[in-house]
Amino acid sequence: MSAELFRRWRQLAETGATACEADPAGPSSFAGHRSVRLPECPCAGATPEPHATGKRYAGTTPANPVGAEKRQKVAAQRRWFMSRYLPYWCYYLHQGMLTALMLQGVVGYFRHQGLDLASLSLLSLTFLPWIGKFLWAPWCERHSLALRGNHYLGSLVLLQLGMALTLLVISFLAPQHSLYPIMVGLMLLALLSASHDIYADGITITTCDAASRPFANTAQVGGSYLGIVFGSFVFLYLAEHWGWRAGFIGMSMVSLLLLLPVGLLPASNSIDEPAVKPKLDRSSFTALWPALCLTAIYYLAMRGLMAIQTVLLMDSGLGLAELGLASTLYSTVASAIGVLLGGWMARRFGAWRCLLPAMLLHALIALAAALGARVYDLDAWLVLFGLVNIAAAIGFVTLYNLLMGVVRPHQPASDYALLQSVDAAIAMLASIAALQSAHYLGYPPLLAVLASIAFICLWPAWRLCRRLERSMPASPSSTPEHEVIHAHL
Repeated sequence: MSAELFRRWRQLAETGATACEADPAGPSSFAGHRSVRLPECPCAGATPEPHATGKRYAGTTPANPVGAEKRQKVAAQRRWFMSRYLPYWCYYLHQGMLTALMLQGVVGYFRHQGLDLASLSLLSLTFLPWIGKFLWAPWCERHSLALRGNHYLGSLVLLQLGMALTLLVISFLAPQHSLYPIMVGLMLLALLSASHDIYADGITITTCDAASRPFANTAQVGGSYLGIVFGSFVFLYLAEHWGWRAGFIGMSMVSLLLLLPVGLLPASNSIDEPAVKPKLDRSSFTALWPALCLTAIYYLAMRGLMAIQTVLLMDSGLGLAELGLASTLYSTVASAIGVLLGGWMARRFGAWRCLLPAMLLHALIALAAALGARVYDLDAWLVLFGLVNIAAAIGFVTLYNLLMGVVRPHQPASDYALLQSVDAAIAMLASIAALQSAHYLGYPPLLAVLASIAFICLWPAWRLCRRLERSMPASPSSTPEHEVIHAHL
């Protein structure tokens, strides 16, 4: 019996030694036996025994050169992917940065300096170039400058250099005594930015095929959101700690830095000359008048609430840096939630079914603001404007999803630009009217008027939706999300 036990113990020990020699770096653990790691020693010609325990350790092998080469290829592909789409992120970040700077950063700074609401309403005139962008877009495309094999890159680079120079010039204007020169500079900045957007979209279209376009579209959306952080939060932080000049010089430096990756853009694809050139005439307004009217009345209340968001929070006691943080969260987190919800609702229920519920949500939020105008504290207003931004983003996705289906096939871009221009015009007028009314009447009467307008617009919107739905042969296509961002801003 003792001899049999000794023989089995010896076999088990020899098996453990063989496994350790096969893989001296691996752990050694056997059922019912605790072994120690044996020192590595050269064993020429040693072959592990075909034992179950030995098979466990035979799978542990030294580094495979083929696997290392594969990992290097994957890393190289990732680096190529980042460099391939980095330019799109950069020039759409630039778009979002300048839009947020003009509509949020500068407004917040001047309100912090004590500028009255009537004067602040004049800053909404920077919307004018975006309203008229469709007028000179064909001219811009005909006279674009090529660079590095790209049809539009030269024009985009020149415009971005011009915007960086304009930001630098504005930084040397004293905000206490140069309101109108600053407004002229901001208007020029908006003109350059609107033209820059024409070439940015042209580059994206001509350098992406069907497979790569979704990634470029992600860069458009993400870049626009990220730009809001710079134009609102970063600018207000710099302005509060180091002054107006530091804020604009910082924006100018960011503008120049965002030019560096554009050299990574690929060459443009060939573009065929269209057989019939789009044109703007009376037939455009005749064919699109239901959609134009719906665009005009769809979110009037939301436009008014978003126009007074910055000044109302400032008047409720919010500091300049805190205002920049709140605006950043509203324009990124809240808007992203709204875009995701709006897209899900449109896919789940259809854009037509979501349109009127979204308008009703706008009206209920406006009613809540009107009822609490005299009793809400700062925390309540922060929560309410968070809901405003979410609801507005849902409305933007729903409406623009619908509008993409009502444009005419022979000139969809021109018709879509016309609808966008009407939207921008309504946004500018609503912003001016809201700030002027708040200045002369106060916030409570203004909020009551906005709530009333929101409920009154439900009936004509329902009639227009029915008319458009009857005239549509197919469901509208999905909305380009970067256009939703521009509409939101």
